[in-house]
Amino acid sequence: MPVTNQSNRLSLSARLILGSVSVIVATTLAAGLPAYWLVRTELQQQAWARVADDKRVTFALIEAEGARLIQLAAHAAQRPSLQKLVQEGNLVALNDYLQIFRTGVELDLLIVSDASGQRLSDSEIAELSFGSLNESNATFDVVLGLVPELVLLASHPIPGNPTDAYHVTVGEILDDRFVQQLAVKTGIEISILINGNRVATSLDGEPLNIHSSTAEIVSTSGKSSTVEQTLHGGQYYTDLIPIRDTQNEVVALVEVALPVNELLLTNQRALLTLFFSTFFVAALGSLLSGIYARRMTAPLSQLANAALNISQGYYTTPVPIPEKPYEIAALAAAFEASRANTQCFLEDLLQTKAWSETLIQSVMEGIVTVDQGGRITLFSHGAERITGWKSDAVLNEPINHIFKLADGRGEFLDQMPLDEGKRQISIFTHDGDETTLFVSSTRAVPPDGESEQTVLVLRDITEKEAAQLLRTYFLANISHEFRTPLSALNASVELLLVEIEDLSRAEIVELLNSIHFSVSGLQTLIDNLLESSSIEAGHFRINRRPTEVNAVIAKAIRVMTPLLDRRQQSLSLREPNRLPLINVDPTRLTQVLVNLLSNASKYSNIGETIDLCLQQINAEFLRFEVSDRGPGVPPDERSVLFRRFVRLGGHEKTQYGVGLGLSVVKTIVEEHGGKVGIDGRPGGGSIFWFTIPIEEDPT
Repeated sequence: MPVTNQSNRLSLSARLILGSVSVIVATTLAAGLPAYWLVRTELQQQAWARVADDKRVTFALIEAEGARLIQLAAHAAQRPSLQKLVQEGNLVALNDYLQIFRTGVELDLLIVSDASGQRLSDSEIAELSFGSLNESNATFDVVLGLVPELVLLASHPIPGNPTDAYHVTVGEILDDRFVQQLAVKTGIEISILINGNRVATSLDGEPLNIHSSTAEIVSTSGKSSTVEQTLHGGQYYTDLIPIRDTQNEVVALVEVALPVNELLLTNQRALLTLFFSTFFVAALGSLLSGIYARRMTAPLSQLANAALNISQGYYTTPVPIPEKPYEIAALAAAFEASRANTQCFLEDLLQTKAWSETLIQSVMEGIVTVDQGGRITLFSHGAERITGWKSDAVLNEPINHIFKLADGRGEFLDQMPLDEGKRQISIFTHDGDETTLFVSSTRAVPPDGESEQTVLVLRDITEKEAAQLLRTYFLANISHEFRTPLSALNASVELLLVEIEDLSRAEIVELLNSIHFSVSGLQTLIDNLLESSSIEAGHFRINRRPTEVNAVIAKAIRVMTPLLDRRQQSLSLREPNRLPLINVDPTRLTQVLVNLLSNASKYSNIGETIDLCLQQINAEFLRFEVSDRGPGVPPDERSVLFRRFVRLGGHEKTQYGVGLGLSVVKTIVEEHGGKVGIDGRPGGGSIFWFTIPIEEDPT
């Protein structure tokens, strides 16, 4: 009989050990494998998204290079020296001139040809499709040789010839140097493929050629294709994009390749870590289960009876507490304590619930719960802050009536992410402002409910989206803002150097005025950039001193005179007979007037009059007004006009500047203690105004 009992105890111990190990392994794998799969999937999606983003950036850079070639072709065609050499037919001098120009602007190709494609200048490149080029678009062509090369071309007719019989063609070879520069800017490996062979690449060494069938499929279909391939033993996620010529024929492929060795290695490490941790936990669980199982089995029957009594609600029956083993004695004591403290635990649970609700209401992200009928059942303080709606106004209301989509397409519930999903959605707030939300969702059953509800977490990413767009806009436009005045400077100086003996004094003065105008524009742009950087870094300061207002106005007019003369505009000044002495930074105040007058000139028609008006208000402020007859600014855009990177004319085709001038104006004026604003001008146009405090005895 004792042997039987011992056998039963060992059997129970074995079952406890096996059950514990099974639970440990199952729990570890159930928690670890989905997490590993989710992380692996997310990393792969991010890698492919990175490939897609870098593809767009790569083609944006190539398009920018095409735009540069178009401008260079037009600039070369308009050079008087080139026109003169073509008209004279001096081919030797023409070739020398083109060689110097091509070296100066770092071009791989610069050719002058007639309408039939017959070249007037030498070139190392033999065959190009000149007849298909036009002055508005850049195109691609393949130059055949020992190693085929892809060339980006742009052409422009030379003025002064009958029916534009001669053209200037400029080109850039998309070679290793070019793609390596693209790779540095994008952070991804880039190659050019012709007939399945890499003719230019940023990869080190000589990578294997891509599978010919993949390149053939992309070339035939004309559609890009993603490929996972091995290069030099390394894994890459690649995207093959077709390049077309002017005949819409696929002549080459651009390959963007993202190395994913670290990604794959991370996946392997995560999987190994999961299995080793599972093995370790299972082994440790087996050991501990074996130790404690034998000590637990003896008094378990007594504890089972006591637990049964407690489960049936008999809290008056005391729980027997054995002396050994210690763990069972502690468990029995815990049972006894639970009997007396059940009510306390219930109260603690209620407090915990209240605390959890307080935490939910205090988080910055908005939390909204929606029932199966689409009605709002919970609306946190974070959701109130983000959307402008109050909880009392939205509870039990359909969420489609509260959250209106900014694009007006469909209902919010149609855009809501699926279970455990995430999505970016733009809606209108209670005040009618558009805001961009990052919405994630899950499903849960509330403690006091029978059906599950959808839990939405709202995060406001409007400023993040705006910052990304501003960075993209700034990088895309700042080079253009510098290139335009520099090109004008270069053209004017070249004309002076070449034709100075044939130019009259009036023509020389006009060219010098053009140079002065370009330098002034560059100076204004650089000043605004420096001021904006200083403001952003928190280093902006003003140096006040007693200043004559007319001295500031006179300096601003001197700076603006070249621009006004160029646009045949006049400036009307109205001011009181006596102006007080003000305590300001004269340099900064001059910069304010120059920015406002420059904007008024740009947005006014040629020959218009710009009004500058000063008036004193209540002996406390001096008000400056700059009025124009431009297109005006809609009232709904005036509130954002003085922010960084917001440009006038954003709703029209023509745009000026990089949007820094008015933000610098606002900062300078407010640093002086004044205000700045804009009003509509009767009859059309705008009135930009600002105020400066008057100090009777500035010190």
